[in-house]
Amino acid sequence: MSLPAPDAALEVAATIGFGIARKAVWSGERCSWLEAYPVMPGQNPAVSAMCGADVYGGTAGIGWFLAEAAIRTGDALLLRTARAALRQTAARAAQQVASAPHGFYGGAAGAGAVLSVAGQRLGDEESLSAGRALLLDCPTGTEDPFATDIISGLAGTVVAFILAASALGDDAALLGRASAAAAALIERGERDAAGGLSWASMADRRANLTGFGHGAAGIAHAFVLLDAVVPQDELREAAGAAYGYERGLFDPVQGNWPDFRIMPGFSSDQVYFPVAWCHGAAGIAQGRLAAAAAGFAVEADLAAGIAATMREAQRALHSPGSDFTLCHGVLGLADMLWDAVRSGRTEGAGIVEACAAYAIRAFHEAERPWPSGLLTREEISGLMMGNAGIGWFFLRLADPTLESVLVPGAGLIAQPGDGSAVRTG
Repeated sequence: MSLPAPDAALEVAATIGFGIARKAVWSGERCSWLEAYPVMPGQNPAVSAMCGADVYGGTAGIGWFLAEAAIRTGDALLLRTARAALRQTAARAAQQVASAPHGFYGGAAGAGAVLSVAGQRLGDEESLSAGRALLLDCPTGTEDPFATDIISGLAGTVVAFILAASALGDDAALLGRASAAAAALIERGERDAAGGLSWASMADRRANLTGFGHGAAGIAHAFVLLDAVVPQDELREAAGAAYGYERGLFDPVQGNWPDFRIMPGFSSDQVYFPVAWCHGAAGIAQGRLAAAAAGFAVEADLAAGIAATMREAQRALHSPGSDFTLCHGVLGLADMLWDAVRSGRTEGAGIVEACAAYAIRAFHEAERPWPSGLLTREEISGLMMGNAGIGWFFLRLADPTLESVLVPGAGLIAQPGDGSAVRTG
């Protein structure tokens, strides 16, 4: 078995892009999508609403994928739809900036970052200008004690400022905002007896969370990324202490890190061990790949995380009804393993190949709907739980230089051996 040829992988991504573009709802030179959203247990599986401006499931994430697909295919429909989605993002996010949550995936900051990054890629001055203005207006202060994580908190705001600053030629104002937000985030951290650093990111939890989406791993990534562009000893110390917090909680029997969320309807003392980007080994390992590139001593974490991700990918691939999206689906696991392969850790290469081959055969060639991250598995367009993210995975197979959206900004981190000093943490 081998990976699909670049042309074949690009065909899958383009077909997904065309499907998304055909579903767009237009108004003038802007467009959006009518999407299914999960609701509370006991109600109908999902409700339909126009998507927001966010990266996770809204026009920012969808437009970002369409922009990268258009660049690689040269297709006029994909390009027009991408630009229209970015215009909608600018309009909606600017209207909501004062009340929008922080964060990269779930808030106005991430929307501003995508406008900047995609605008730079497309040579679209309108998006570039809108993204910078949005980020300069985006609030970094909040009274919400749980606004800390990378999805909807200060860590994601830091990442958003850095990505936009890079797209705008190392914009000093945005880098200054990133440093201020990172300092505020470090102040919010809670030290344990061993010196580990963690953060409260939600109310219903047994302890501060591990993991990339809502826990210490994702917050540490923000510090590592900022240190790569504006080196500061306190950033590296905070990142190392966050890794130490997670390392102290690793369960060798489970081969994974615990998820301390308290789930509705379940015992408050029940601990879970999921393997996904949002919670558990896959996201932790993918973040550690970036940390290793920055010189942190995280090989033990990486080995454990890769092994757990390989096991879960094999299980999910052969389980009926599996989700194939990035946040907590099969291709999110494959995306992590693909990053590992590209870093020289090739033990999961066969699993990446198997996931890609099965997905192409079962959904692209069979012309079946791609299973979303919703419990109903109904097809949706968003980046993290829908088709845009699935398309991004295949774009990465077609062009290995394309970075993962699961570890934003990782390409800004220096690789050991490229002239940068390797430091431990």
